[in-house]
Amino acid sequence: MKKLIVLAAVALFGTQVAKAQFSKGDVILGGTLNVSTASQKQKDVDNSKTTSTSFGISPKVGVALTPNWVIGVFAESAFTNSKNVSDKKSTSYLITPGIFVRNYHMIGESKFAFFAEANAGYQFGQAKFDGNKTNTYNGFSVNVLPGITYFVTKHFMLEGAFGGLGYNYTQDKAEATGIKTNTSAFAFNFPKEFKIGVNWIF
Repeated sequence: MKKLIVLAAVALFGTQVAKAQFSKGDVILGGTLNVSTASQKQKDVDNSKTTSTSFGISPKVGVALTPNWVIGVFAESAFTNSKNVSDKKSTSYLITPGIFVRNYHMIGESKFAFFAEANAGYQFGQAKFDGNKTNTYNGFSVNVLPGITYFVTKHFMLEGAFGGLGYNYTQDKAEATGIKTNTSAFAFNFPKEFKIGVNWIF
């Protein structure tokens, strides 16, 4: 799987590219926002409803090194809050700051461009139940992913990014026992994930 990620990176970044709509020194500011709610209730069981809300914001800042290459930093975050019928609350968060590099390839004379991104981030977070901390999380992730950008104007663009290939390592510590569980996972999320974002160019 490691060889597959390396080969994918070479394929994505090793192509000849046309000039993108960036100038050296341009600052790209953007990100994504995710909000979702869900409820669960057991059939034919009174007072069994559980509701949850998830919220995530992922700002990103980059600098154009050339018309095709952008390097920068990001900070992904995910927050979850759920409540059961006894008004017991479960909360959790996971924050992932990191760095990324992108290579853009304009599609002919259009305003569309393909891009390939490689990123790496450090993860940390925790979970609580009824106000008491139950778990803490630490780890890191490495990803290679493709996407497409549309330059609406010289200073504003829309983008969509697929899941791509990734490796994730997480250590989950149970606060009550001190037991640590380490999880390593490779993922091919290309057909499973698609994120939409906006970017401003200064």
